[in-house]
Amino acid sequence: MDKQKIWSEVKGWTLTILAVLVFRTFLFEAVYIPSGSMIPTLQIGDYVVVQKWAYGARLPFTEAAMTTWASPKRGDIVVLLNPSGGPSADDLIKRVVAVGGDTVEIRDGRLIVNGRPVHREERPGACTYWNRPDRGEWVEEPCTDFVEHLDGHVFHTHCTPERPCGDVVVQKVPEGTVFLAGDHRDHSADSRVFGPVRVDRIKGRAWIALASWGEKGLRWSRLFHFVNH
Repeated sequence: MDKQKIWSEVKGWTLTILAVLVFRTFLFEAVYIPSGSMIPTLQIGDYVVVQKWAYGARLPFTEAAMTTWASPKRGDIVVLLNPSGGPSADDLIKRVVAVGGDTVEIRDGRLIVNGRPVHREERPGACTYWNRPDRGEWVEEPCTDFVEHLDGHVFHTHCTPERPCGDVVVQKVPEGTVFLAGDHRDHSADSRVFGPVRVDRIKGRAWIALASWGEKGLRWSRLFHFVNH
């Protein structure tokens, strides 16, 4: 093999690797949903594409935001660097329920933002969902289903019947941070556990579920399913 051909192949592979790196670093990334903290909006087993350019750009292989040009808004579903840190810590996905300067409170699962209860109504009828504790066997569990309205976003949240649903005493969200909560209000480790999260630790905005595997295998109804913000 002559030098020109070798150089051509090296250049081709280099450009391919750079293109993939740019695509994953600045544009899109697929994340797997291993837990039920965002049920019913996101299901265990979803593969969700994240728009990494929605709020800014991040240096590859670091936790540093290179630049930001937008901030997450109330109702956005975002992917964030795990507050526990460490290279092996999985990213988290949660909903923004309050932004810097807001006051936020949760009473039995109901949001109160800036002193005003967020409109929330219970849906009648039976409610169950499929859970997979510790990534083991699938189990069908009961729930109470609510429809919630937050700054033009309309989405469902769940609580477990006859148990507390994740109360939070009233607090002010510091500037430059957001307060995050899972849609499955009593099954989510979120800002009620680790506090408000700096905006520069947000990696991007959830966009679409490419595919999903559940208790019966592939969920055909969730192929290319747009995430309901």
